[in-house]
Order: sequence, then structure tokens, then C-alpha cells
Amino acid sequence: MNRYKFKRLLKRYQDGSANETERALVEAWYASYTQAEDKPLADGVRQKLLRNINSAIEPAISIAPQRRLYQYIRVAAAVLVFALIGAVAYHKLKPKPATVYSLASTKNGQIQRLVLQDSSAVWLNSATRLRFPEQFDGTLREIYLDEGEAFFDVKHDAKKPFIVHTSKVKVHVLGTSFNINAYHNMPELKVMVATGKVGVSTKNGRTIYLTPGQELMYNTSTGQYNQHKVDINAAQGWKTGIIYLRQATFAELAAVIKNQLGITIKAGSAEITGYRFTLPIQANLPAEQTLQMITQMHNTHYRKEGNDIVIY
Repeated sequence: MNRYKFKRLLKRYQDGSANETERALVEAWYASYTQAEDKPLADGVRQKLLRNINSAIEPAISIAPQRRLYQYIRVAAAVLVFALIGAVAYHKLKPKPATVYSLASTKNGQIQRLVLQDSSAVWLNSATRLRFPEQFDGTLREIYLDEGEAFFDVKHDAKKPFIVHTSKVKVHVLGTSFNINAYHNMPELKVMVATGKVGVSTKNGRTIYLTPGQELMYNTSTGQYNQHKVDINAAQGWKTGIIYLRQATFAELAAVIKNQLGITIKAGSAEITGYRFTLPIQANLPAEQTLQMITQMHNTHYRKEGNDIVIY
């Protein structure tokens, strides 16, 4: 920039007509001089430069701390938000500890009573296996009847439904008492309600509701079912060691004898498989006495073949 243009620039600066870029050039030029150097500026220009520089510095001194404080607040808020998001994500995504299950099982002719963590009581019939958690975490109380028969007296908890899983159906309640017969060697699975109300959900998504004195008989092969009224006391009589059979098929009789006494009985003819049996089965009676009651019903006999008993 030649001397003439520079003088014009200084004049515009002095009368206030210089733009922002021009003002910056003049102020930078003035600042580059040391006190020892001669400043070829008129006193008016020099004083204006000083005033402009001071006016630019003073607001900066008072505003800068406020801006820094505001920036600190923004940064702190952002850090807090990300910390909260991270904490929530960690809580939701972190692996939950695996549920620890206990196993309760009974032998032939054995009956066992146990109390779950929620104070619900369960009676296990002979040859039964039940899995249940040591603690009922979450929003459900879920247990698994893997095999056999059990009677449940469930403590009411509206916030935690009680669910019993079997291989074929799922029984869900809030608080009630009911019986499930789910022996794998039985042709039908049975659910009987003593008190309250239960829902039985099948594999095809259908739910059947039962009230006191009702029993559901579910064919595990065909998926067909029927509901009927039963004697509640008789249906849960096995808890006292007595199973009452009423018009049971030979297959049902054989399954009960196997589960209660550990004895395998077979029919010696097709005619015998068509018979119906009504009698009490007591696990504490000698097997011979039970077999005599069975054969007396239809004037039949029994013999031992290896480890099996044949009715003929």
C-alpha cells in the first residue's frame, strides 16, 4: 500500500467511515510500533486508536468470564446427559445374571411337600420332577413341572403372576390352588382347580379357563380336550397317599401303578385293554394286595413275566 492510499485509510479511520477490515489494519499497524519509535500520526488519530483499542478490551474483560461460565455450564450439562444415557444403556444392555434353579424330585411311592421363596406351597406326587428358582426375580413367578403330578397352593400376588410350565401346556394364575397331572406315560394331561381361577394355555395359543371343581383333560397326542366337574377332595386325595381311579382305562391304570409302585403291568389280551377300572390305589399297601383288587374287578388273574406283571 503506497503512502497516499495509507493516508486516505487513516483519514477514513479518523472520521469513522472505515470498514471493519480497514479499522483492523490501522489498529494492527499502530500496535506494531514500540514506544521508542516515532509515531507519525496526528494526536487525534492516535487518541482515537487508543480509545478504540480500550473500548474493545474493556467489554472483553467483563464479558469473557460470563462466556466462559456459560461454556462450562454447557459442557457440564452435555457430560451429565451423556453420563445418564450411558448409565441407562449399561443397565439395559448389561447381561442379567442367569436364574439359578433348584430341582425337587420324588421316587415311586414318595410324596414331598416344599415351600417356595414366595411362600407358595407345592406337594409332589411320586415319580415327579419340579424345577423352581431360588428367587423370583422380575415380574413373573415361573416354575417347570418336567414330569409327574403336583398340587400348588399359590400365594396371591397381583403384580407377579404365577406360571407353571409343562411340556404341553402352560398354567398361569395370580393366587389359587390347583392340581396338575403331567406324567409322560399318561395319555392325557389333567389340570384341576380347587380354589380361585386358572388359565391353561396350549401350544396352539388357545387358553381355557377353569374355576373351582372343574378339571381339564388334554390329550397330548391330538390336542383335543374336555372340561368336566370333579370331586375336589378325591382329585387331590393323592396328597394323603390315596389315588382314586374312576372308570380309568387300562392305560391309565398301568401308568398309575408304574408311578406309584414302580411296577409295570401289561394286558394279556385285547379284551382286557377295553376294561374300565374304579378303585383306590394306595402306595403304602403291598403290591400283591393291589394286584388282587385289580383282578377281582373283572374276574381276571395275573402272573409275573420277568420284571413285568401280566393281567390275563
